[in-house]
Amino acid sequence: MIQPTVVAEWSAVTALLAPFTGFVPVAEFASRVVGPSRSMLSAEQQQSSRDDELSFRSSVGRGAGADHTNAMEWMRRCHDAGALAAVESVVLVHRLERVDYRATGLIAEVSVAAYDTGLIKRHETTIAKTERKMVDYMQSTRLYGNPVALAHHEHPEVAVALSAHTQRPPDVEFDAIDGTHHSMWIVEGADAEALCSSFSDVLYITDGHHRLAAASTLAAVEGRSDPHLPVGLFAENELELWAYARGVRDASIDTGEVLKVLPRHFSLEDSELAVPRPTRPHELGVRIDGRSYILTVPDDRIPVDTYDKLDVNLLQDLILEPVLGVTNPRTDARLSFIADTSDAAHDPDEFDVWFLPYPTAVRDVMAVADMGRAMPPKSTFFLPKLPSGLIVRTIDQ
Repeated sequence: MIQPTVVAEWSAVTALLAPFTGFVPVAEFASRVVGPSRSMLSAEQQQSSRDDELSFRSSVGRGAGADHTNAMEWMRRCHDAGALAAVESVVLVHRLERVDYRATGLIAEVSVAAYDTGLIKRHETTIAKTERKMVDYMQSTRLYGNPVALAHHEHPEVAVALSAHTQRPPDVEFDAIDGTHHSMWIVEGADAEALCSSFSDVLYITDGHHRLAAASTLAAVEGRSDPHLPVGLFAENELELWAYARGVRDASIDTGEVLKVLPRHFSLEDSELAVPRPTRPHELGVRIDGRSYILTVPDDRIPVDTYDKLDVNLLQDLILEPVLGVTNPRTDARLSFIADTSDAAHDPDEFDVWFLPYPTAVRDVMAVADMGRAMPPKSTFFLPKLPSGLIVRTIDQ
């Protein structure tokens, strides 16, 4: 395992985090307002969410073709229904619970300057087209409604501080459409400031690389001073990490030739699974021509460098680029990324070639960020995956 570089000694940071002013859903309407990530929803659940006029994702989400007019109309509908409550200078202690998973973190705001100066570290590159779309979306709607998810190194002080606020009944509690149970405790005043100052001076992006990059670009273009955006912070031990599959669509690919090339360099064993999953590092699930395989990278092909031997990099460097010609995963339109949330999330046979790497360990991801290096785009799928509409505020405030 990669050993992370030494981070700064624990200290209070007041300039990095701040309470936020905006809106939170009222408990009675929260399950309608809050929209989980599409990657966590079935097709039926996605349709149900789209049909609700109070749903943030269906009305103001990136897939809704929203602009500032749509955003303000959604705000008006929520106001008329009493679905949103205004809050000022608060943070939220936020707990998410699923059948086999539970995490407790803090919802606050972070300075975009902290991202620009490297206090918030990234571990993967962005997709250029997606980043441009995100800038356009923010510029058009003028709303932040989907907190960026950040990780921090585990510190007992933070866990104790968060737990202290969960000893009373939550202010907002609801079950989201994806089955996640959400509990939120609103913290104000000096207590909110104390929570903001109790975090490490190094934070890591787990979900939201494109949102942070776009917020930075937009702030620079518009010349806004000291802009902030909402974030959710969770300790590394609260995180789960899943993989992203890579699917390649290219009619010119000779799949028969690919099946001849791969066994020359790797061990390739048949699998009976429609969605073949690796069970250990340096294995890949492979689907070609309606057949499944487990590919194993031999020891003599695994680099010594701790970054290069990450499985997502082995896939890119040993297969996608030399065998399939995917030289730039940021821009190659033939390449698709599919979160490995369940078998139902995949349809490997819609691609000419499909690969699923073994998930990277959380500590390794943080170590990559500490190195100042970046994995290919869509290398990691972290839980918790924060939903849209959990908190809402205008970009211009």
